[in-house]
Amino acid sequence: MATLNVQKREGAGKYHSFSLRKAGNIPGVVYGKGMEENINVTLNLKEFVAIVKAGERLIDLDFGPSKMRVLLKAVQHGTYDHEILHVDFRAISENEILEVALEIVLAGEAPGLQVGGMLEQNLHQVTAKCLPKDLPERISVDVSGLNLGDIIYAKDLPKLNGVEYVLHGNPAVVSCHAPREEAPAPAAETEAPTAPGVIGEKEREEKEKSKEKEGKRPEPGKA
Repeated sequence: MATLNVQKREGAGKYHSFSLRKAGNIPGVVYGKGMEENINVTLNLKEFVAIVKAGERLIDLDFGPSKMRVLLKAVQHGTYDHEILHVDFRAISENEILEVALEIVLAGEAPGLQVGGMLEQNLHQVTAKCLPKDLPERISVDVSGLNLGDIIYAKDLPKLNGVEYVLHGNPAVVSCHAPREEAPAPAAETEAPTAPGVIGEKEREEKEKSKEKEGKRPEPGKA
Protein backbone atom coordinates (compact mmCIF):
# COMPACT_ATOMS: atom_id res chain seq x y z
CA MET A 1 0.00 0.00 0.00
CA ALA A 2 1.36 3.40 -0.98
CA THR A 3 1.76 6.47 1.22
CA LEU A 4 1.19 9.95 -0.16
CA ASN A 5 2.20 13.14 1.62
CA VAL A 6 -0.56 15.76 1.63
CA GLN A 7 -1.32 19.08 3.25
CA LYS A 8 -4.66 20.59 4.13
CA ARG A 9 -5.65 23.22 1.63
CA GLU A 10 -7.41 26.45 2.54
CA GLY A 11 -7.61 28.24 -0.78
CA ALA A 12 -10.01 27.49 -3.65
CA GLY A 13 -10.88 28.68 -7.12
CA LYS A 14 -9.31 28.46 -10.56
CA TYR A 15 -6.48 30.90 -9.83
CA HIS A 16 -5.49 29.04 -6.67
CA SER A 17 -5.52 25.69 -8.51
CA PHE A 18 -3.44 27.19 -11.32
CA SER A 19 -0.86 28.40 -8.78
CA LEU A 20 -0.67 24.92 -7.24
CA ARG A 21 -0.12 23.21 -10.60
CA LYS A 22 2.52 25.77 -11.55
CA ALA A 23 4.42 24.77 -8.40
CA GLY A 24 4.18 21.05 -9.25
CA ASN A 25 1.21 20.28 -6.99
CA ILE A 26 -2.46 19.48 -7.59
CA PRO A 27 -5.61 19.99 -5.51
CA GLY A 28 -7.70 17.15 -4.14
CA VAL A 29 -10.56 16.41 -1.79
CA VAL A 30 -11.24 13.69 0.78
CA TYR A 31 -14.81 12.65 1.66
CA GLY A 32 -16.49 9.66 3.20
CA LYS A 33 -19.00 8.26 5.66
CA GLY A 34 -18.71 9.57 9.19
CA MET A 35 -16.78 12.68 8.18
CA GLU A 36 -18.29 15.91 9.43
CA GLU A 37 -16.99 17.77 6.40
CA ASN A 38 -14.82 17.22 3.36
CA ILE A 39 -11.09 17.89 3.61
CA ASN A 40 -9.44 19.85 0.81
CA VAL A 41 -5.84 18.77 0.28
CA THR A 42 -2.74 19.57 -1.76
CA LEU A 43 -0.48 16.80 -3.09
CA ASN A 44 2.66 16.51 -5.17
CA LEU A 45 1.95 15.70 -8.82
CA LYS A 46 5.01 13.48 -9.44
CA GLU A 47 4.40 11.42 -6.28
CA PHE A 48 0.76 10.92 -7.22
CA VAL A 49 1.54 9.90 -10.84
CA ALA A 50 4.07 7.31 -9.59
CA ILE A 51 1.40 5.78 -7.32
CA VAL A 52 -1.16 5.63 -10.14
CA LYS A 53 1.34 4.01 -12.54
CA ALA A 54 2.03 1.35 -9.91
CA GLY A 55 -1.67 0.47 -9.96
CA GLU A 56 -2.30 1.44 -6.33
CA ARG A 57 -5.93 2.10 -5.36
CA LEU A 58 -5.64 2.10 -1.57
CA ILE A 59 -3.48 4.94 -0.29
CA ASP A 60 -2.44 6.19 3.15
CA LEU A 61 -2.62 9.98 3.12
CA ASP A 62 0.08 11.31 5.45
CA PHE A 63 -0.89 14.65 6.97
CA GLY A 64 2.24 14.71 9.17
CA PRO A 65 0.80 14.19 12.64
CA SER A 66 -1.81 11.70 11.38
CA LYS A 67 -2.65 9.33 8.53
CA MET A 68 -5.90 8.51 6.78
CA ARG A 69 -6.58 5.46 4.62
CA VAL A 70 -8.43 6.32 1.43
CA LEU A 71 -9.57 4.82 -1.84
CA LEU A 72 -8.69 6.64 -5.05
CA LYS A 73 -12.08 7.41 -6.59
CA ALA A 74 -11.60 9.82 -9.47
CA VAL A 75 -8.99 11.77 -11.39
CA GLN A 76 -10.07 14.82 -13.36
CA HIS A 77 -8.06 15.57 -16.52
CA GLY A 78 -7.89 18.60 -18.78
CA THR A 79 -9.98 18.50 -21.95
CA TYR A 80 -7.15 18.92 -24.43
CA ASP A 81 -3.78 18.23 -22.78
CA HIS A 82 -4.93 15.49 -20.32
CA GLU A 83 -3.20 17.37 -17.50
CA ILE A 84 -4.33 16.19 -14.05
CA LEU A 85 -6.53 18.92 -12.60
CA HIS A 86 -8.06 17.41 -9.46
CA VAL A 87 -8.19 14.17 -7.46
CA ASP A 88 -10.98 12.65 -5.36
CA PHE A 89 -10.32 10.32 -2.40
CA ARG A 90 -12.85 8.46 -0.26
CA ALA A 91 -12.00 7.75 3.34
CA ILE A 92 -12.54 4.09 4.29
CA SER A 93 -12.43 1.86 7.36
CA GLU A 94 -10.79 -1.54 7.64
CA ASN A 95 -14.10 -3.38 8.06
CA GLU A 96 -15.87 -1.68 5.15
CA ILE A 97 -16.83 -3.74 2.11
CA LEU A 98 -15.53 -1.97 -0.98
CA GLU A 99 -16.96 -2.22 -4.48
CA VAL A 100 -14.24 -1.37 -6.98
CA ALA A 101 -13.78 -1.68 -10.75
CA LEU A 102 -10.54 -3.60 -11.38
CA GLU A 103 -8.53 -3.87 -14.60
CA ILE A 104 -8.29 -7.30 -16.24
CA VAL A 105 -4.85 -8.13 -17.65
CA LEU A 106 -3.81 -11.19 -19.67
CA ALA A 107 -0.88 -13.36 -18.62
CA GLY A 108 0.95 -16.16 -20.42
CA GLU A 109 1.01 -17.16 -24.09
CA ALA A 110 -1.91 -18.93 -25.70
CA PRO A 111 -1.03 -22.08 -27.73
CA GLY A 112 -3.63 -21.00 -30.26
CA LEU A 113 -1.33 -18.19 -31.36
CA GLN A 114 1.23 -20.74 -32.59
CA VAL A 115 -1.23 -22.01 -35.20
CA GLY A 116 -2.22 -18.61 -36.52
CA GLY A 117 -4.95 -17.73 -34.04
CA MET A 118 -5.67 -14.28 -32.63
CA LEU A 119 -6.53 -13.23 -29.08
CA GLU A 120 -9.48 -10.91 -28.58
CA GLN A 121 -10.09 -9.43 -25.13
CA ASN A 122 -13.78 -8.62 -24.74
CA LEU A 123 -13.86 -7.64 -21.06
CA HIS A 124 -11.30 -5.17 -19.73
CA GLN A 125 -12.72 -4.42 -16.28
CA VAL A 126 -14.69 -6.27 -13.62
CA THR A 127 -16.30 -4.98 -10.43
CA ALA A 128 -15.16 -6.70 -7.24
CA LYS A 129 -16.43 -6.56 -3.64
CA CYS A 130 -14.03 -7.13 -0.76
CA LEU A 131 -12.48 -5.74 2.40
CA PRO A 132 -9.63 -3.24 1.96
CA LYS A 133 -7.05 -5.84 3.03
CA ASP A 134 -8.18 -8.21 0.26
CA LEU A 135 -8.31 -5.66 -2.57
CA PRO A 136 -6.03 -6.75 -5.48
CA GLU A 137 -4.34 -4.24 -7.76
CA ARG A 138 -5.77 -5.95 -10.85
CA ILE A 139 -7.21 -9.26 -12.03
CA SER A 140 -4.74 -11.48 -13.94
CA VAL A 141 -6.21 -14.00 -16.39
CA ASP A 142 -3.95 -16.86 -17.50
CA VAL A 143 -4.31 -17.62 -21.23
CA SER A 144 -1.57 -20.28 -21.40
CA GLY A 145 -4.23 -22.99 -21.90
CA LEU A 146 -6.19 -21.17 -24.58
CA ASN A 147 -6.29 -23.09 -27.85
CA LEU A 148 -7.84 -22.06 -31.15
CA GLY A 149 -11.60 -21.73 -30.65
CA ASP A 150 -11.42 -21.56 -26.82
CA ILE A 151 -13.13 -18.86 -24.76
CA ILE A 152 -12.62 -17.77 -21.15
CA TYR A 153 -15.84 -16.48 -19.59
CA ALA A 154 -16.44 -14.28 -16.56
CA LYS A 155 -17.33 -17.35 -14.49
CA ASP A 156 -13.78 -18.57 -15.14
CA LEU A 157 -12.11 -15.53 -13.55
CA PRO A 158 -9.54 -16.55 -10.91
CA LYS A 159 -10.94 -17.18 -7.43
CA LEU A 160 -9.26 -14.77 -5.00
CA ASN A 161 -9.53 -15.00 -1.24
CA GLY A 162 -12.14 -12.58 0.08
CA VAL A 163 -13.02 -11.23 -3.38
CA GLU A 164 -16.50 -11.50 -4.90
CA TYR A 165 -17.12 -10.51 -8.51
CA VAL A 166 -20.19 -8.46 -9.39
CA LEU A 167 -21.29 -9.87 -12.75
CA HIS A 168 -24.23 -9.28 -15.05
CA GLY A 169 -24.63 -12.52 -16.97
CA ASN A 170 -21.57 -14.46 -18.08
CA PRO A 171 -19.78 -12.36 -20.71
CA ALA A 172 -16.70 -13.57 -22.57
CA VAL A 173 -13.43 -12.24 -21.17
CA VAL A 174 -11.01 -13.36 -23.88
CA SER A 175 -11.16 -15.70 -26.88
CA CYS A 176 -8.74 -17.25 -29.37
CA HIS A 177 -10.09 -17.38 -32.90
CA ALA A 178 -8.89 -17.71 -36.46
CA PRO A 179 -8.16 -14.46 -38.30
CA ARG A 180 -11.24 -12.98 -39.88
CA GLU A 181 -11.29 -13.23 -43.67
CA GLU A 182 -11.06 -9.96 -45.50
CA ALA A 183 -14.16 -8.92 -47.38
CA PRO A 184 -13.81 -9.51 -51.16
CA ALA A 185 -12.97 -6.45 -53.22
CA PRO A 186 -15.96 -4.95 -55.02
CA ALA A 187 -16.33 -6.06 -58.65
CA ALA A 188 -15.06 -3.65 -61.30
CA GLU A 189 -17.74 -1.46 -62.75
CA THR A 190 -18.87 -2.62 -66.24
CA GLU A 191 -19.93 -0.33 -69.01
CA ALA A 192 -23.60 0.48 -68.74
CA PRO A 193 -25.67 -1.14 -71.51
CA THR A 194 -27.01 1.12 -74.22
CA ALA A 195 -30.59 2.09 -73.61
CA PRO A 196 -33.00 0.38 -76.06
CA GLY A 197 -34.48 2.63 -78.72
CA VAL A 198 -38.03 3.80 -78.52
CA ILE A 199 -40.34 1.38 -80.31
CA GLY A 200 -41.51 2.87 -83.65
CA GLU A 201 -38.89 5.63 -83.65
CA LYS A 202 -37.03 4.22 -86.67
CA GLU A 203 -40.23 3.81 -88.69
CA ARG A 204 -41.25 7.38 -87.91
CA GLU A 205 -37.89 8.75 -89.09
CA GLU A 206 -38.15 6.84 -92.39
CA LYS A 207 -41.63 8.24 -93.05
CA GLU A 208 -40.38 11.79 -92.40
CA LYS A 209 -37.55 11.32 -94.92
CA SER A 210 -39.98 9.97 -97.54
CA LYS A 211 -42.22 13.04 -97.17
CA GLU A 212 -39.24 15.37 -97.62
CA LYS A 213 -38.24 13.59 -100.86
CA GLU A 214 -41.78 13.80 -102.25
CA GLY A 215 -41.91 17.51 -101.48
CA LYS A 216 -38.80 18.10 -103.63
CA ARG A 217 -40.14 16.39 -106.81
CA PRO A 218 -40.79 18.83 -109.77
CA GLU A 219 -44.41 19.58 -110.66
CA PRO A 220 -45.78 17.94 -113.86
CA GLY A 221 -45.03 19.93 -117.07
CA LYS A 222 -42.01 21.65 -115.61
CA ALA A 223 -38.48 20.79 -116.70
